[in-house]
Amino acid sequence: MAKVPSPHPEGTTTPAAAHPGPPRQVEHSAASRRPASAVPSIKGIRISPPGFKATLVDISASGLLAEWGVALRVGQAVTVNFEGTFSPQSVGAQVVRSAVASMTPGGLRYHVGLAFAAPIALEDKPPPPETGAEDGPAPAAVADPPPPDDLVNRW
Repeated sequence: MAKVPSPHPEGTTTPAAAHPGPPRQVEHSAASRRPASAVPSIKGIRISPPGFKATLVDISASGLLAEWGVALRVGQAVTVNFEGTFSPQSVGAQVVRSAVASMTPGGLRYHVGLAFAAPIALEDKPPPPETGAEDGPAPAAVADPPPPDDLVNRW
């Protein structure tokens, strides 16, 4: 079989246009995430700009995932203000992900991933792992299903 020379010199790659499709989002955080319910000292969050309240989905020492009704630009610098007894009360962050999470009668809801400018200490203890019978695997935890919506995205 004859060897066909590559049209690209060694060390180069094909242009991005040769690989159609959106870029994949890759998880970069090595910090373990905690759901909002595991950090009871955070009663709410406010992200500014624009200064609206958001719902905390999960948090780690290096960032958080929030849901709200405003799309943010990836790379945008923001300040996260924590409501409750959580310390620090505010922290600088950068938007690393912004994607539509759901459609509601009130409009679109977005999941916004924020990377903190510097790692923070999470004071609340994560829930202890459940211990089951040692002779068999523990059953997997099942999350509560989301509340039903009138609109269902079938894409």
